[in-house]
Amino acid sequence: MRLDQFLQKTLGVSRQTARSILKSKQVSVNGEMVKQAKHQLDLAVDRVFYGQEPLVYQEFYYWMLNKPKGYVSSHIHDGGIPIYQLLEDFSHVEMHCAGRLDVDTTGLVLITNNGQWSHRVAHPSQACFKRYRVMTQLPLSDDAIAALEKGVTLGNGETTLPAKVVRLADNEIELSICEGKFHQVKRMLKAVGNEVIDLHRLQIGAITLGDLAEGDYRALTEAEIEEFA
Repeated sequence: MRLDQFLQKTLGVSRQTARSILKSKQVSVNGEMVKQAKHQLDLAVDRVFYGQEPLVYQEFYYWMLNKPKGYVSSHIHDGGIPIYQLLEDFSHVEMHCAGRLDVDTTGLVLITNNGQWSHRVAHPSQACFKRYRVMTQLPLSDDAIAALEKGVTLGNGETTLPAKVVRLADNEIELSICEGKFHQVKRMLKAVGNEVIDLHRLQIGAITLGDLAEGDYRALTEAEIEEFA
C-alpha cells in the first residue's frame, strides 16, 4: 500500500492532507523519516509513526450501535438523521448496516465495512434469529400469541415462519424471528389484529445489545465477529 493511502485510511484525511503531512516530515517508517507519497509499505512488517503516535492499518471494522428513534439506517437524510453520524470518529470508513431498522425502531444495529460479512448476517441460509421487545396498542390474547408462534399470513398473502414469543405483560412481548421481510414485526402484529406502538431490537444471532446506552456504540469482540465468519 502507498504511504499516502495508508495515512488517508488510518488518519481519516484526504489525499492532499496526507501528502502535506508527509512534506512536514512528521511521518517515519521503521524509524526513518519518509516524505515520498508513493513509498510502498509492507503492512505485515513496516511500523509507521505520525510524530510519536503509532499508526495501525485496520482493513475491516465491526461495531454494534444502540440506535435511538429518529435515526435512519442510510447515509442520507431520508426522514431522519443518518445513524453513521453517531460514529463520527470513523467518518473516513465506508460503512453500512448489516440489517436495517426503521426510523421509529430502536436498538441493536450491526455496522461494518465488510460486505461479505454483512451479507452472511442477512442471508436467509443463516436462519439467524433476531429478538425484539414489542409493545402493542391492545392486550395480546393467548390466541394471538399462538398464531404468531405458528406463523401468520401477512397482508400480501405471504406466510411467516414460526416465531418464538415470550409474554412480558398484557401489551408487551419478546418476539424472535428468523426472517427479514419488510416491516415484518409490525405486519405480523397487524395480522393478529393489533398494532406496534414501540419496537426495540435486543439481539441478532448470539450478539446481544446488553447494557449499551442509547446512541452509544462499541467494537464487536472477536467471538461476535466469528458468529458470522
